[in-house]
Amino acid sequence: MKQLQHPSKARLQQSEYWMRSLSFAGLHRILKAVAAFPNGLRAGELNELLQKNNILLTRRSSPPAPTTFYHYRNTLLHLDALKRDGRMLRVNDDDPNVFKLLNQPVPTNGDQSLSDAARDSFAALVLNNEQCRSLFFDLFMPSDASFDSVASFRQNGVPVRWSRERSTHAREVVFQNNTTGRTARCSSPASVVAILYGVRYWARDELELIDEYCQQADGSAIMFPVSRPGTSTTEIDSAVVQMVRFILSLRATDEWTRFSVFDLIARCCEAHRQPISVLFSAIDWLRHEWPNHIVLIPTSRALATLTAVSPQRQTLELKKYYKTSNSPYISHIRLHKDITIKPMERTNHDVRHLSKTQA
Repeated sequence: MKQLQHPSKARLQQSEYWMRSLSFAGLHRILKAVAAFPNGLRAGELNELLQKNNILLTRRSSPPAPTTFYHYRNTLLHLDALKRDGRMLRVNDDDPNVFKLLNQPVPTNGDQSLSDAARDSFAALVLNNEQCRSLFFDLFMPSDASFDSVASFRQNGVPVRWSRERSTHAREVVFQNNTTGRTARCSSPASVVAILYGVRYWARDELELIDEYCQQADGSAIMFPVSRPGTSTTEIDSAVVQMVRFILSLRATDEWTRFSVFDLIARCCEAHRQPISVLFSAIDWLRHEWPNHIVLIPTSRALATLTAVSPQRQTLELKKYYKTSNSPYISHIRLHKDITIKPMERTNHDVRHLSKTQA
């Protein structure tokens, strides 16, 4: 009798660690392209369609490699946005989140931005995926339960620390929930690519579910869930005004109070589920409205990235410093005691967009 063939370890890892760093705007364009063919497309036909219409392009505006097409297609299949019907690929428009995506305007070719509605729908698809939850998002749970919605993750998730550690065999990435003590490890190259550079990147840069900054002492990084970004001018103004008020409430009774930008990130952003960009917009407002009552204390880029071992890590290290386009990196600010903000005052200032980084 023929024995049952068990899948190899490599094949199991391939099926579990399928996430890759990619553009969700590109996923949206592919989904809309397939939707134009009710009878579906074969994988080769889809690749030809993407190449012919320049639906996916590299940063150099050239067609991606065939493996890139595969990873985009594979991601949509794993998220149940596409479904297989024999050899054909069809849009799974029975899923309400996919249906919403099909009714949202698609970014033009080369545009990497997503509408807020599209981002919410993709976030729901990702959090509905069992592997994404078990390998990454459940780490943020304050208990052993699992999140049942995007709103639940934003409201109830707790910070998770990650760091690189050297084990007896290789260098591992270790995630730890300091609230529950739960830990998880990426011990293989496949898991690092999928979790650290795949789903973590999605959550932070594409879906804006979390933000992240480096610790100063041990080089670890803290990831923390953030509230849904405001979409209207009123909501944006409100978030920045609240941030300004909170910063001012932290002042001492002295004429000047000195703040570390790093400490403000921990106290104003991590503790209150606010993106770091909101804090920096609050500092922008203080500089604009009270230019003679705020002092910026710079540091050198070399010192700020002293422990970074790669360009990607440098970018992540620099996230804990305030910077404008024509200024040095700011590690501390000093605020005067006379700064005030009126009860109904608006900032009239747009929140900065999160910079896309990898580390």
